[in-house]
Amino acid sequence: MSEAGSMVWPSPGEPLWAFDWRLPDYPDEEGLVLRSVRYRNRQLLYKASLPSLRVQYDGPCGPYKDPLHFNNAQPTARCPATRVCSWSYVSGGLRALVLESYHTIGAYRLTHRWIFWEHGHLMARLFSAGLQCNYNHRHHAYWRFDFDIETADRDLALEYNTYTPNSGWGPGWSPHLVETVRLKNPPSSRSWAVLDRDSGRGYHLLPGSGDGNADAFAPSDLWVLRYNGAEDRNGRQGSAANDGLAPYNNGESVDGTDIVLWYVGHLAHEAAHGGDEWHSVGPNLVPFTIWA
Repeated sequence: MSEAGSMVWPSPGEPLWAFDWRLPDYPDEEGLVLRSVRYRNRQLLYKASLPSLRVQYDGPCGPYKDPLHFNNAQPTARCPATRVCSWSYVSGGLRALVLESYHTIGAYRLTHRWIFWEHGHLMARLFSAGLQCNYNHRHHAYWRFDFDIETADRDLALEYNTYTPNSGWGPGWSPHLVETVRLKNPPSSRSWAVLDRDSGRGYHLLPGSGDGNADAFAPSDLWVLRYNGAEDRNGRQGSAANDGLAPYNNGESVDGTDIVLWYVGHLAHEAAHGGDEWHSVGPNLVPFTIWA
């Protein structure tokens, strides 16, 4: 089984956000999937998903690759009759829409959440609680963002570092013209962006404050890739021991093409904290230039 639908928020008369969503069932393992995401009636994402969640333990457990799909989704008190739940709220004077699914895998309790803000910010979050084994461990959450800003092509990937001189894209910004793999670098405020070459509209991908850094088990933080339909395997790429993304980075041009960013958040959980404490991980997508 699966659940699917479409949303226009906050209303058809004020369509700030519009998108399709789907929570697929096994063998797809990519959590709560967004498609055809539009902000202020302009195309932003062709697809956004969470295709991989790998867990490493310091002790003799795992590693694990935890699937997020309809089959392990559960109803909640807020939405007792469905597996996908949505509601709106106001914070700091801004309206927001939440779309989420709640999953149980062994002792783990996991919430996959998207938060859409009226000023264009999109927050991707995974919340985790539970302790499968009594050892320190890390959840490595892999998001896949297939950007189609305005159209499916003519996009450009940029990277920001405080030490980078102005090369035509503004102080700190430099382009990635071929496929590449990158690491976070908090001292230089490293982050990434995708923009449409024609309109100049784009979105900034900012690592979350608790997103951690790569390690030997999950040795990368971000991939800049050219879209290839065969590389979207709906969560069936890789394994518990290997993320399976290395073959996708083969040096193709991403200069004015259809760009996909894979981003990893590394969520640390100390066994001493027990299984009841909730932890969260995930990036923020923030618009730049005018999207009105």
